[in-house]
Amino acid sequence: MISIVVADDHGIVREGLRRLLEAEPDFNVCGEAADGREVLRQVASSDPDVVVLDITMPKLGGLETLDHIRSEHARTKVILLSVHSDPPFIQSAVSLGADGYVLKNGPATEIVTAVREVMNGGSYFSPAVAKEIVEQLRAPRPESEGPFSLLSAREREVLHLIADGLSAKEVAVELSISTKTVEAHRTSLMRKLNVRKATELVRYALRHGLIEP
Repeated sequence: MISIVVADDHGIVREGLRRLLEAEPDFNVCGEAADGREVLRQVASSDPDVVVLDITMPKLGGLETLDHIRSEHARTKVILLSVHSDPPFIQSAVSLGADGYVLKNGPATEIVTAVREVMNGGSYFSPAVAKEIVEQLRAPRPESEGPFSLLSAREREVLHLIADGLSAKEVAVELSISTKTVEAHRTSLMRKLNVRKATELVRYALRHGLIEP
């Protein structure tokens, strides 16, 4: 039996994924999550074979969550779900070790195919995503560098929480760090991303799919 955690911040989407996956006789959805931090808790408690993970999640984004899973639960396969087929998202997903990348506008059965492929030791990328990967390999575009390549894992977490509207104090509580450390990370983010105001950090997060408009 293949155990799966389904993660999406929309309940209807999670329910649809659960029904689709559990229609397969050898699939078992052992957990659901509505945000990135809950994904990590579910993975730690149930040790699933596969996580089907929306790339745009509250509290901890899909890419950041993928990064944590890769470092802490290496055997778990991760398939990203996304509406984005832009090079920065794909490049970031591949560089962080995603086993699959499925576009939400594709056929519903594609996620079943993806799970089977990764469990057989392969990988699965939607046709449009695979095409972009091939084109990037043939003619690398420096400007398509992943949106998170300049940032540390902690800075990505802080950026996501700031973009979600949390204050420095709230971010500190969420991450179990001091407020001064949060402020230092915020200053570093602004310097690395060449922005001057916290509102510009929010715009950056929107532009790169960290949060939904």
